[in-house]
Amino acid sequence: MKRVLMILMTLMLVCSVCLPGLSEGSQPPAQPEGFGPSEGGPGGMTFPEGMTPPEGDGFNPSEGGPGGMTFPEGMTPPEGGFPGGMTFGSGEKTEGQLGSWSMGGRDAASVEGDDYAYDAALYISAEGVNKEKSAVDRIVSGTYDGESATGVVISDSVSGRNGVIVENAAYTISGAAIDLLTAADGTDTCDFSGKGTAVAVFGKQASVVLENSTVHTAGVAAMPIFADDGATLTVRNSTLQSDGGTLYKEYLSTPDQKLMVAPPWILGIMGTSRCLNMMGNGTTTNVIDSETSAGAWAVLSTDSGSDMYLNVYNSSLTLNNADESKAAPLQAEGGQISQTLDNPYTVRYGSGYGSFAIGSAVETFAGAKLNVGTYATIFNGGTAVYTALEKGKTCELKNSAGEVTALYTAREDQPTVIHSDTFGFMAMQNSNRITVEKGTVIDSGFATFLVKTGYGSQTLTADIDSAAITNGGVLIQVMDNDDATNGGMMPADDPANTNGGMQNFIPYHTETAGFRTEAAREDAVEQTFFFTNGVYSGNIYNASGSDGLNGNTLRVTFGEGAEYSGAAASTSAIHVTCEGSMALRENGGFALDDAKTAAAFAEKYQNTSFTINEYWSIGHVANLVNDNGANAIHITLADDAVWQVTGTSLITSLSIAGDARVIVPAGITLTVGSTVYTDCVLTPDSL
Repeated sequence: MKRVLMILMTLMLVCSVCLPGLSEGSQPPAQPEGFGPSEGGPGGMTFPEGMTPPEGDGFNPSEGGPGGMTFPEGMTPPEGGFPGGMTFGSGEKTEGQLGSWSMGGRDAASVEGDDYAYDAALYISAEGVNKEKSAVDRIVSGTYDGESATGVVISDSVSGRNGVIVENAAYTISGAAIDLLTAADGTDTCDFSGKGTAVAVFGKQASVVLENSTVHTAGVAAMPIFADDGATLTVRNSTLQSDGGTLYKEYLSTPDQKLMVAPPWILGIMGTSRCLNMMGNGTTTNVIDSETSAGAWAVLSTDSGSDMYLNVYNSSLTLNNADESKAAPLQAEGGQISQTLDNPYTVRYGSGYGSFAIGSAVETFAGAKLNVGTYATIFNGGTAVYTALEKGKTCELKNSAGEVTALYTAREDQPTVIHSDTFGFMAMQNSNRITVEKGTVIDSGFATFLVKTGYGSQTLTADIDSAAITNGGVLIQVMDNDDATNGGMMPADDPANTNGGMQNFIPYHTETAGFRTEAAREDAVEQTFFFTNGVYSGNIYNASGSDGLNGNTLRVTFGEGAEYSGAAASTSAIHVTCEGSMALRENGGFALDDAKTAAAFAEKYQNTSFTINEYWSIGHVANLVNDNGANAIHITLADDAVWQVTGTSLITSLSIAGDARVIVPAGITLTVGSTVYTDCVLTPDSL
């Protein structure tokens, strides 16, 4: 529950050391030797008064950790972890706490109410219907008992109330119609505890099926479904819709889960609704033959936890509200984002992502349709597979323990199809893996793969086979992580920081005018891509290290059956306006290749300063061909792969094997190290 009074609490989230402020052009500061906002605690670090460590067997934040807790969206610990290499131990649940999230208890001295004050129409426990915790008078019709509910109709306009809660029980909900259409503003709903959710499922013994049902919610952080603490939730042949609402006036963009009811703006997205959130260790959600949608922010999300499994089969994920500020005010008048402009990039779908992969989450999309305004998936320490259904084949949908949680037999051949107004995928922190296969279609307005490096030890390994990819001229864009280059958190004495020292994101971005071409620091981190069996196009750029963070190495391999056309270059990058992005796309997404042209372009289009109200500017960059000594690109061609070079290219090394070849037309240069090639065909014998 995000109570207005809570913003007066002088409470600092453990994560507050993870986004240190950076002055313009500076490097991230060194790690502190200790941090102790209150007394006690392992490793010289403690939690502030009123905060307890996350529940579980302990976790190492720098690794995403065993025991289940990871950082919320847009947030990581300092590189190398917290001082002392500490891990956090287990703790008992707070009074009323059902799931894994331990940050929502009541502090009666400063907060009215809490995130565990559940009020359900129907509450099911292992013992059956809990009559004391069930307000069954809100059930309009239908039948129910301790094992199932059939034809249940719940229509509720009071914010903060739940429809059905299932705790550590097997339960089936069939033919339900649940409408929680409220005016919740984020002060009495919580999508980390599941308060205000239509169907919320908790506990390792919970196995719930929601089938042939419709669930519709409205209001900030009011979700159709929520799964936590090792539960298994299977949705079949159902329609789930979350509309979102208008935030309370005092809300500031924050990664603090005690307050967060909208996405961190530095993700480049906005909105107030998630259709699903998963939390905890080993939680599983299966979505089969269903339609899921949200107004803006997220469709199917994972958050604090570990080893969560999301299995999406023959289902759609859609973000609505392409002009989100027209659908409903994002925030009450006078609030931080009450003047947010319409996103110029989200022309078909709402701002946000289809799924979020964090905490070693494993997500499978088979025969799925993702219709999104900004990203298909954001990666912050997870794995996702995008694949096809094969007619007549029966698939086993498993959990993290390898147990089969549902079966699905495909009725027809069906690839996964992704339509994004902006980017395909974004990898931002921790270790990530993407597999794209079996005819998966990816159509993005700009870069297909947006890789943000130099912060949070981000690595991405991507395997792309037999995929159909179209984009706005860029296949891979590696850039410095603008979570860090943005500057991090507002100072406590900032006049706009009304949270009494609470950590909130700086609500604006600034950068030095012009492309930076000085030498950068090299890192051992590598980003790795493999392409096979397909025709691939779009340029490949590595601009890491161009904005104060360490540069990363990019390795790209084209193997059997791969035909690639595009340019590949080490570059420097600047943020650009929407007009600049459109101009680049119209020109094929190519990098600028001379200083004079680059200076003129930057003067006209560089976005040296933008505010939270132009959140959609995050991630949009222009490139200048530039080797800064730390942004190496190594390209390998094997088997019968072909690279048709279409623009000025600058790479560190080139390896060609088998029958592979590189075609460099007249008038175009490919520079490998210090060797320049033009008007030639390169083969293994010519290098």
